[in-house]
Amino acid sequence: MYPFEQLACSWLATFRNSIFFLFVFLLIQSCSSETLDLSPANKTLLSESLEDVQSLQTLVNGIYRAMYMNAWSTAWSQENPGIMAITLVRDLQGEDHLMSGQGNGWFWYDYTFETDADFTGTMGRQYALWSMCYTIVNQANLVLSARDQLKADSLALSVFAQAYALRSFAYTCLYECFCDGNYPENLTSPGIPLYTEASNIESRGNPRARVDTVLMQIKTDYGRAAELFKLSSSERLHPSHIDLYACYGLWARLALICRDWAMVDSLATLALSKPGLVQVADFEELGHFNDLRAKNLLWGYKVLTAQSSPYGPFLSHMDPEGGYGQNAFQCIDAGLYNRIPDSDLRKTWWESPNNYKYYPYCQLKFRYADPLSFTGDLIYLRAEELLLMKAEAACQQQNYQQAMTLLLKLGAKRDSLYASRLSECTDSNLFNIDTQVEIVSLMDEILFQRRVELWCEGLGRCFDLRRLNLGYDRNYSGSNHTCLIKLLPGDSRYQLLLPQYEIENNPGIDATNQNPR
Repeated sequence: MYPFEQLACSWLATFRNSIFFLFVFLLIQSCSSETLDLSPANKTLLSESLEDVQSLQTLVNGIYRAMYMNAWSTAWSQENPGIMAITLVRDLQGEDHLMSGQGNGWFWYDYTFETDADFTGTMGRQYALWSMCYTIVNQANLVLSARDQLKADSLALSVFAQAYALRSFAYTCLYECFCDGNYPENLTSPGIPLYTEASNIESRGNPRARVDTVLMQIKTDYGRAAELFKLSSSERLHPSHIDLYACYGLWARLALICRDWAMVDSLATLALSKPGLVQVADFEELGHFNDLRAKNLLWGYKVLTAQSSPYGPFLSHMDPEGGYGQNAFQCIDAGLYNRIPDSDLRKTWWESPNNYKYYPYCQLKFRYADPLSFTGDLIYLRAEELLLMKAEAACQQQNYQQAMTLLLKLGAKRDSLYASRLSECTDSNLFNIDTQVEIVSLMDEILFQRRVELWCEGLGRCFDLRRLNLGYDRNYSGSNHTCLIKLLPGDSRYQLLLPQYEIENNPGIDATNQNPR
């Protein structure tokens, strides 16, 4: 463990309470808005911060920093690179992404579904994701507790809007990791505990709310955030901050989960209306998904040299020359790769099985911007995802021509022969539940484009598998998977087990509330 990670863990221990970590990080902006420093908050500074808008924004900055940092568990910090850990875990737990081997062990056991035993301790995946997300929730609640104390000037409105959006995002991540998917059939399934006030050492834990209650809370908070963003005239202070358009985009993901197609279309349209936003970047402009200055970007995180490392951050696991990436290559599923036409420029995001430098099918999509300093920005949400959301919403509402127009807008910049291929799709919003078969319907094509364009982005492949109630079989003829496993639709392994720490310390939850196995 690096010294910084040891320091972070000591802060975790200091602020731990009976429900979850009260973990407060400050992101101090010094000489330049691009220069971000990390400092812990003490009680005096915390109290003063709730009375000053500028200091309150600094507390919100701490949430952004926490979403990027490692060390969310008491050990194994190398496989806990903040929010991007969710992206990588939930992509590896699908059928489109694999690891060439065990390597140093990081993320291998997520890919092979062998992390269940870790729920009893405080080092593993369950504890890390739970503590990180509830830290974000608690920090956002702390910021929102100052709403009545501060005048509603423009900056204050923006600060509170960010807090609502961040709380919504954290609850969405918790839903994706710890709850049943397939929303229409699981409205009353166990969700996760909801908190709308800051926790302290005397707080009593809440029971698991129902899934529909959880998603309604998320929807309400995104709505509040959007209204406050619209009332504020304050410009975004840092490119890592959520703004109105990123809020709409994240909210659209929720609408996709709920299959509210009219809302998906409306929110995606609003997100794509951001001034200056490029809705579909040229292939060359995409680079290696490591530059926050990209004109198609809605939300990401600026990574600085002083805050990076060759071991632990997302890119260290992804880049085939990264600290861990070179020991266990991240690869695409052969079946998916083979269905990408040779005329599609995106096929170069992965190495050919017949001509490779690192490993057959090894990913080249995500690379360090500067391999010498191990730096590269993190991309959370980009315009192309919203365009595909609009296409899906149009198709599901049987507006097939609109869906084809949107797909062509994306596909034409990726594949010179795309128009001809798209014309062969049937006008249908039905899709094949076997993810290894050929594309037939327009909906098949939309989902295929999501798998290729958004490979290892957003909330990972499991986001689609869960919401569409799909399973998969990695053991097919020609498979290159190093772990041959089959998951049925609604398989309980799509949900992580609740951490034992929560069960033992939250009086609102006991062993009977654990997820099934």
